[in-house]
Amino acid sequence: METKPKIIITGGLGFIFSHVTEYFVQKGWKVVVIDNESTGSHPEIVDGSFEYHKMSVCDREVINLIRAAAPDYVIHAAAISDVDYSLREPYKTLEENILANLNVFEACRELDSLKNFIYVSTDEVYGECEHRKKEDEIIFPRNPYACSKAVGSIMRYTYDNSYPNLLDKTSETRFCNVFGPRQDTRKILPLIKHALETDEPIPIHNGGLGYREYIYVKNIPPAIDLILEKGNRTYNLTLNDGFTVGELIQQAEKVTGKKIKVYDEHRPGMDMKYQMDASRIKDELGWKPLYTFEEGLKEYFVNGN
Repeated sequence: METKPKIIITGGLGFIFSHVTEYFVQKGWKVVVIDNESTGSHPEIVDGSFEYHKMSVCDREVINLIRAAAPDYVIHAAAISDVDYSLREPYKTLEENILANLNVFEACRELDSLKNFIYVSTDEVYGECEHRKKEDEIIFPRNPYACSKAVGSIMRYTYDNSYPNLLDKTSETRFCNVFGPRQDTRKILPLIKHALETDEPIPIHNGGLGYREYIYVKNIPPAIDLILEKGNRTYNLTLNDGFTVGELIQQAEKVTGKKIKVYDEHRPGMDMKYQMDASRIKDELGWKPLYTFEEGLKEYFVNGN
């Protein structure tokens, strides 16, 4: 009988990676999730179909847990990821995210079983983007959250090049703005959805001029699977569907025929434009998204929660 692969996912109850957890469970893999059920977690998906450990990845005991599990694959997605929180609490954000990185890398460097490791990052490590950023360009993080993820990028490169068990076995993903079911209700698309349902005004940052690219969450699990199978580099993940927040609101108004009320909030340290080039994952790994932006938006507005 064929042995099913074992995968450990830190932050596997969060918005994005709860979908990844379910994806690999459905594939029949042995899935182990480590999550502390902080803001944005979805413990309701814990149903006995995967092994679950409620604990902080900052806990040094996580090193022993990962080593004892002897997984084939590890995805490290657990992090404090709220930019506004990171601006209020830079020390805690940097301390927890960097320590979590260190514990997971330390666990993985002695894993003889390891086939691939993915470190999950963000487009925010690039800083302000006047052109579509490629993976090998210099990074300029401009808020504490992005800084913590950039440190993780350097740590991943260092561990990959320093330890035989990780040599050419690590990858990194940099997502654009992911949206879909289970997303934090404070994010822009859930806010738009809420405004459409309630007619309540919503906040927009810096006049709604911030430009972001968007991707539907159901595109993420197959992309992760593909990287685990074939990847060992850094990969930007975006559809190159970019809009200012004002344009995004206009699209929602056009689709629904409803007017959305807004009010302005200033966010310090906000980059006005993020945009990435996703040629590498398409050309080298053959990635093809399952949903266009429009298809994802329609499904989310109809079925999202």
